[in-house]
Amino acid sequence: MKSNEIRKRFLRFFKQKGHAVIESDLLVPKDDPTLLFTGAGMNQFKEQFMGKNITFTRAVTCQKCLRTGDLENVGKTPRHHTFFEMLGNFSFGDYFKKEAIFWAWEFMTKEMKIPEQRLWVSVYKEDEESYAIWRCDVHVQPERIVKLGAKDNFWPADAPLKGPNGPCGPCSEIFYDWGEDIGCGKEDCNPACDCGRFVEVWNLVFTEFERKPDGALIPLPNRNIDTGMGLERVTSVMQNVKTNFETDLFQPVIDEIAKEFKKNGDSISSENVCLIADHIRASVFAIAEGVSPSNEKRGYVVRKLIRRSYLRSPRKGPFLYNLVPKVVSLMKEIYPEIYDRREHISAIIKEEEGKFSETLNSVLPMFKDMAYQGKGSVAGDAIFKLVDTYGLPLEVIKEEAEKDKIILDTKGFEKLMCRRKEESRKGSDIACEFIFKPDQFRAAPNPEYSDKLPLLARIEFIVKEDKVSDEIREGECAEIVTSPQSSNFYSEAGGQVGDTGVIIKPGAVMNIMNTFETGGKKIFGVIAIKGSFKKNEKIEISLNSEKKQNTAKNHTATHLLQAGLRNVLGEHVKQSGSYVDDKRLRFDFTHMKKLTDRELENIEYMVNTWIEEALPVAKETKTLKTAKEEGALSFFGEKYGETVRVVTIGDKSKELCGGTHIDNIKDIGVIKIVSESSVASGIRRIEAVTGVRAEDWVKRKLKAYLDKGGFKDAFFDDKFDKSFYSDALKIIEGNIKINKDVIHD
Repeated sequence: MKSNEIRKRFLRFFKQKGHAVIESDLLVPKDDPTLLFTGAGMNQFKEQFMGKNITFTRAVTCQKCLRTGDLENVGKTPRHHTFFEMLGNFSFGDYFKKEAIFWAWEFMTKEMKIPEQRLWVSVYKEDEESYAIWRCDVHVQPERIVKLGAKDNFWPADAPLKGPNGPCGPCSEIFYDWGEDIGCGKEDCNPACDCGRFVEVWNLVFTEFERKPDGALIPLPNRNIDTGMGLERVTSVMQNVKTNFETDLFQPVIDEIAKEFKKNGDSISSENVCLIADHIRASVFAIAEGVSPSNEKRGYVVRKLIRRSYLRSPRKGPFLYNLVPKVVSLMKEIYPEIYDRREHISAIIKEEEGKFSETLNSVLPMFKDMAYQGKGSVAGDAIFKLVDTYGLPLEVIKEEAEKDKIILDTKGFEKLMCRRKEESRKGSDIACEFIFKPDQFRAAPNPEYSDKLPLLARIEFIVKEDKVSDEIREGECAEIVTSPQSSNFYSEAGGQVGDTGVIIKPGAVMNIMNTFETGGKKIFGVIAIKGSFKKNEKIEISLNSEKKQNTAKNHTATHLLQAGLRNVLGEHVKQSGSYVDDKRLRFDFTHMKKLTDRELENIEYMVNTWIEEALPVAKETKTLKTAKEEGALSFFGEKYGETVRVVTIGDKSKELCGGTHIDNIKDIGVIKIVSESSVASGIRRIEAVTGVRAEDWVKRKLKAYLDKGGFKDAFFDDKFDKSFYSDALKIIEGNIKINKDVIHD
């Protein structure tokens, strides 16, 4: 049975059991700073598992996942991966153990037609209820039911003794038995043995307790089901192959790798082939969601995957990008977004491979020389310089050192690296650094909303220094929930900052520095400027309307900017990220080359011409299907519901967007691009200002030229930025005596 058929059958089976079929969440989780990547099917259902946002009580998914915890095992074992797909069915306070167990057994034995004698199960040793269901209701023979401890059959592992506090529960696993001729050969071999005979294919988690700080397990009022079955593992069972890499999910990619090296007479180990096949899949899907190779967070993971693959190649030079078409052709039916971005993905991988090749060629000789000078050893500060200044990965240094038996001062290197991280952290410290953590507001009440301004309200909930508090003193930062809440405040989302304002009471003032949202609650990030504020105190909330309006102007300008970029550069340009506040805008987009001066001039001129047309900005709610049929652009990496908000600017721009916008683009005044740069492989960044700030920027730059000896001489200077002279004439006409005819000539 093909993997595509297994996916379809799983979703169809549980749909027939009353489950809502929910599409895979993004690989890059939205609004969850606790995760680098989505690593499990349950991640997108956090709200439902907490009893919130319950629009369906049963769900089924095939979730794309990326984990790096087992990175060192990839290629060495039959079943470790970075990117994989997780099949799962979920219940939120609906059905529980009996249904979950019955349906799992029915799917495996009836739908997949796996012989019952090939299946074993495990249960938590103290979970007599699950054991009884398997033994008495499903009629699994007792010798094929294994009782295991909390380390193996409890979620989270060892939670009863070690925590963490919060929802938890026992689990039951289903194993496939490859037969007595596989593994250790012992008569008493069972799923507790790690010899390879048994492979776990499905885990059923019964979330029924809440662990308290004293270790007590208290029954939850609403019990949940969370299951996970690895598509790669069940596919290997259905295709009767011993490793996941032999399935149709990997074999075409592996064949392509072999072909790639065979044509040049290169040989490569099966371990390295499997590693490359795994890493190229993960890289393709991560880059498809806008994660480009870089030195930070998600980008670092992608860079590491590409570089690990490159280092396992017998032929030094870009090759990984040639595998992208094969991955895309395998997965495009289920995940069409990777097909739409296939050329961009290939270009980014090729560029990263090329850069890494150059680094190795230029820096490795330096390392060899350092080792020679150090008589077979390299000091910590030298290693730090190679890593920090020249970009040579530490793992490469370690591999080269092992080959030539070079001694490395890794402790000295680690001290310097820690110092650098601390300096970087201190350099970014500000008065209030709000790192919003939604889980801290689970216990906050759900207040009513009001559109009145100023708004009379009461402080309902305070979080200060990551702890629930009753008071905010002068000079302190905190996050608060009020009752009622103001519907006029926009919450930070989609690259747009949240609204700001002021909270007052007699003798005390707090500034609202940002607005967040979780679970339908608006959270104010505040700093107390004067006096103190306590829980339950009455307050008055005011909105900074001017800042809100200027932010809206800049947000609308980003839509015009994207339209201008697509007109000038081509339709491959898509938004990869943005930042919008009241002072400036930043727009990241997919493009492989640095923009020329002429291209920037054309984009800016085009957008300013549209602004002069005074086009209205329409905001409408439509179905996602209708919006897509009308050609509305979506922000890549965003997950949309069935209904969406469409922002349309004449015939120039149509995008899905939930941010704030002005009513007519004439209010933008003028836009001025102030910089263009690269932020990652295949991702360019434009920064711009609008309105009065754009005029001020032009005036300051023009004055600098005038101070140097005159506008005429400056204009014919090669370093003079000619892109703004026409705007400059409009802005300064009548203020500075200048011969315009000279400029026009």
